[in-house]
Amino acid sequence: MGIWRTAYAMLLSRPFFRRRAIVIGAGQAGRTIVQAIKENLPSEYQLVGYIDDDPSKQGQVIEGVPVIGTRRDLLSLVKEKDVSEIILAITHTVHGELIRAIMDCQEQGAQVSLMALLYEEITGRVPVEHVGDDWCLILPLDHAAIGSFWPFLKRTMDILICGIGLIILALLFPILALAIYIDSPGSIFYTQERVGRGGQVFRIFKFRSMIPGAEENRAVWAEENDPRVTRVGRFLRRTMIDELPQLINVLRGEMSIVGPRPERPIFADQLAKQIPFYRARHAVKPGIAGWALINYGYSSSVLDALVKLQYDVYYIKHQSLVLDLFILLKTTGAMLSFRGR
Repeated sequence: MGIWRTAYAMLLSRPFFRRRAIVIGAGQAGRTIVQAIKENLPSEYQLVGYIDDDPSKQGQVIEGVPVIGTRRDLLSLVKEKDVSEIILAITHTVHGELIRAIMDCQEQGAQVSLMALLYEEITGRVPVEHVGDDWCLILPLDHAAIGSFWPFLKRTMDILICGIGLIILALLFPILALAIYIDSPGSIFYTQERVGRGGQVFRIFKFRSMIPGAEENRAVWAEENDPRVTRVGRFLRRTMIDELPQLINVLRGEMSIVGPRPERPIFADQLAKQIPFYRARHAVKPGIAGWALINYGYSSSVLDALVKLQYDVYYIKHQSLVLDLFILLKTTGAMLSFRGR
């Protein structure tokens, strides 16, 4: 296996096997896909250059890649530089002349890739801020949650796992309750409003991990080494045990075992105004474990929320039994290795 992997890596790194690509658009979308390729697939791509009609960008080097021409130069550059792939990174309406040039290149054997779909394939995230008017790339009309079989299977899995989890929770409860109360006298549980499927607000259950009245004045983002967190609360958060009471929310049908983490209404309203397609995450039930959670963790800013939304939309588009089981395994590993908040 080791010999095969070494040989495979050496073959891919050979110029003959690398995809020679031109990126159409040297704006933010173009820069984003170039960064993703360089970080994730540096041995599989050779980025020849950007195509951009902005005269001020001609000859510039952006993210280490030069701007080498305009749409009128596309066909000749594809032939001259033996380009095998064209990456379309334009979020506005594509000019008719550019469409014709792309079709001519396709006739020459060049593959055409949309920036959003390629980025999704490379990173496991959907670049919601770069899809422009192509909203179907965010939430296709045929995603799994719309059918009848997958929701039934997912609900069945939720109930089975929930039953096992509640038995474990009942066994742990006396010890956890005593520890929480001794460390910080007050209520054992903590409830808070969250936004669920379809924008419906419900109350989420958690073991209290902060001092009583931690948010009496106003709602704030949780942060690393938050001084409001108690000593027992830090342990509960590191092991994610504080989230276990949400099994009650799962049993009530307000949440699922796997799905996007539910956000507080005040933050959801704020983020919906600042982040494109933020409400897409409300197309499915929120979950205790999630694709964004295992890949990025918890959010404490608008930028974090944007990245998590990219992961959440990817999950909505690709949700399946295999993906859910993978997320559960990764989450279990994070709990056992104390990699929670």
